[in-house]
Amino acid sequence: MVKLVEIDEADYDSDSQYTTDSESSLSVHENVDSDFEDDYMDESLLERIAALKDIVPIEQRHAVSRLASQVAYWGDFGMRLMGKLSWVVTTSALLVVLPLAYETDKDKMMA
Repeated sequence: MVKLVEIDEADYDSDSQYTTDSESSLSVHENVDSDFEDDYMDESLLERIAALKDIVPIEQRHAVSRLASQVAYWGDFGMRLMGKLSWVVTTSALLVVLPLAYETDKDKMMA
């Protein structure tokens, strides 16, 4: 828990590293912004995703996990089905159409 303490101006040391709002300048804000950008750029994608664990509630994480699992399952099912259908179509074409084409070509040569 954070405890806030009010400091009187009389107790304020002017040689301090901290400045008041009136003492701050644009260069101080630019320095803070560049420090933030440096920290932001040093963060990897994995660290950013891991940080989402603290932000996203557990119910939403489970819902996203279930959705991703279902998408993976149906994607796998669809790919297997397409592979089997293409095998059936290809072998059927080879067994039916190829001999038929051979026979029609043979008939054209005889005529």
